[in-house]
Amino acid sequence: MPAAHVRRAVTAAALTAAFTLPSTSALATADVGDEDIVRVQLTGVPSTDTKPWLVETGDSWVTYLNLYDTKKRFAGDASARCSAVEATHQRVTTQCTRVLRLKKGEITLHDVITRVDDSPITAKTAIAGGTGIYNDAEGEGYITLKRDWVHFDLHVDD
Repeated sequence: MPAAHVRRAVTAAALTAAFTLPSTSALATADVGDEDIVRVQLTGVPSTDTKPWLVETGDSWVTYLNLYDTKKRFAGDASARCSAVEATHQRVTTQCTRVLRLKKGEITLHDVITRVDDSPITAKTAIAGGTGIYNDAEGEGYITLKRDWVHFDLHVDD
């Protein structure tokens, strides 16, 4: 077995390499200076929604939407899978994953939204990735829930 001072030197060298390599690697692959941000605005109209009338903590549901652009032309479809993480009589906090399926690719979103009654709400959503022309999508945007429709205003950094 190697001497204690040799083991300490090997351990120190390994730790130094472990802590310096990720930062160098992260700089090399970072999307520095990329200004290709595309604004995507869509309105979703539900065609299927399994959300229970009275939502309780732990309930999950799915929603299927038809998507339309700002000129009210059909742009694709979307699905959402949501779970209630907190629910009271008037207030529901949901965690949702949404996939927007467009002609040139898909965009995946994640958000947590607290809604009081059925009042309209606008909240942030995170762009978690995508496919097609959105294959390296990131960024954020806003999602507005109003009555039965959903409006997406996204700033996609690809």
